Amino acid sequence: MAERKVFAGPRLRRIRTEMGLSQTDMASRLEISPSYLNLIERNQRPLTVQVLLKLSATFNVDIAELQSDTDAGAIESLREAFSDPLLVAELPSQSELIEAADIAPNLARGVAKLHAAYREALERLSDLSHSMTHGEETEDASAKGLPFDQVRGYFERRTPWFADLEEAAEAVADGLTPRDDPFQALKAQLRDNHGTDVRILPLHTMPLERCRFDRHSMRLFISERVAPGDRAFLAARQLVLLSRADLLDRLTESAAMADAEAARLCRLAFADRLSTAVLVPAGRLRAAAGDLKSDIRKLADRFAVRRSRIMARLCALSASGSATGSGDPPFVHASLDAAGTVLARNSGIGYAFPRFGALCGRLPVFDGLRPGDLVAHPVLMADGARFTIVATAEAGLTANDGGSAAVTLTFIGLPDEAARETVYHTDAEPRPVGLTCRLCERQGCPHRSHPPATRPAAFQDFIVGLSDHELA
Repeated sequence: MAERKVFAGPRLRRIRTEMGLSQTDMASRLEISPSYLNLIERNQRPLTVQVLLKLSATFNVDIAELQSDTDAGAIESLREAFSDPLLVAELPSQSELIEAADIAPNLARGVAKLHAAYREALERLSDLSHSMTHGEETEDASAKGLPFDQVRGYFERRTPWFADLEEAAEAVADGLTPRDDPFQALKAQLRDNHGTDVRILPLHTMPLERCRFDRHSMRLFISERVAPGDRAFLAARQLVLLSRADLLDRLTESAAMADAEAARLCRLAFADRLSTAVLVPAGRLRAAAGDLKSDIRKLADRFAVRRSRIMARLCALSASGSATGSGDPPFVHASLDAAGTVLARNSGIGYAFPRFGALCGRLPVFDGLRPGDLVAHPVLMADGARFTIVATAEAGLTANDGGSAAVTLTFIGLPDEAARETVYHTDAEPRPVGLTCRLCERQGCPHRSHPPATRPAAFQDFIVGLSDHELA
C-alpha cells in the first residue's frame, strides 16, 4: 500500500509561530529552503519522512500530532453552522473551513457548540409555543426528551469502543457454555450464579412488555412474542445488570450526565452495549470477520444475533484500532426508523452525519428495503470521497392492535480501499450522494427536499425542475 501523504501546513505554521520563528529561521534549522517551507505551510507540498524526523529531533515536535487528520466532523459542523439562514451571507469556502478547523480547533468546536445550542433553543421555544397553544403544562412539556437527548449526544460524540466494557464482555462470554447456544448458556449462568430463573410467558400475560425482572421471586419473564434470536440479548442484559453493576456505575459516572434521569438512561445504554458485546465478543468477531470477509449475513448467523447488532459491533471494533493497533477495517454506522429519523450514529473515517436535517435520500438505506433485505452499493460524496454502504432492514414487534411491525433501517459504510478486503467490493459505478439537502449543491436531484443554504431555489413560472427545490 502506498504511503499516505501528510499535509499539515496550518499545524506546522502554528507551531512555528508559537516558537517565535520566522520561515527563514525554521527552514535553516530544518536544512530546507524557505520557499519549500512556505509551500509546505500552504499545503502545496506534503511533509516528507525526512522533514518529519528533523522536526521531531530539532524542535521536539510530536509527529503523531502532525500526522493526525483534521476532524471531518468538526469541518462539517462548522459548515452546517454557517449554512444557517442567519449566516448564509457569510458562508466560507471549504478551504477556509478546513484551515479554521486545523489552525484553531478549539474555536471551531466552540462555534459548532454555539450553533447547536442556538438550534436547540429554537426547538425548545417551538415546543413551548406548541405546548402553550394546546394548553399543556409548560414546565413538563419543555423538558420532554432532554435526558434521552443528553445520552444520545454523549454516545454520538464518543468512540463506540470502551476498553473496560469490552474486557468485561470477554470475561462473561468466556464463562458461557455451551457456546453454540447462547440463550441456554445465559439461562444457566443466571440460574447457577444469581439464582434467577428465566421463563417464557404467553402474550396475553405480557401484552405491553418484552421482558420483566421480578426482584422478589428472582425470575426473568420474557414474552413469547420476542423472537428466539432476541431472547439471548434480554437474558444477557439481565446478567450484566446483576453481575457487572460496579462497572456500569463507573462508566455512568465517567459520562457525567447533567441529571439523575439522564444518568439512569445512560447506565441502561451501557448495559445494552455490554450485553451485545457479550453475545459478540471482540476477539471472536475479529477472527470471524477476517475469515468471512466481513459478510454481515454470515456473521449474524454465526453469532445468532440481528444483522444490526453485527454492524454496531463492527463499528466498535474498528474504533478500537487506535487503542489496540489491531488494524481492523474502518466503519461508520447509523440506525434509523422507518421514517428516516436517525436513532443512533457513529461518525468517523471521513464520513460525517448532519447535526440537523435528514440524511441524503440517495443513500442505499432508502432504496425501499423490506425486512430481511441487505444491499451494498458504492457511493461518491461531494468532496470526492468514495464509500461502500451496506444497508439492511429488520422487522421488530407487531402492535397489539394488528398494525404493521416496526421496521428499523441500519447501515454501515467503509472507505473504498477498505471495502476491497470484504465481500462487498464491486466495480459498479458509485452513486453520487450528499450530506443533507441544506448542504448539498448537486443539481438535477429528484430527492432534493430543501434548497441549499448557499444558493437560491429556482422557483420559476416557465420551467419545473426534477424537484420542487431545483437550484437556480
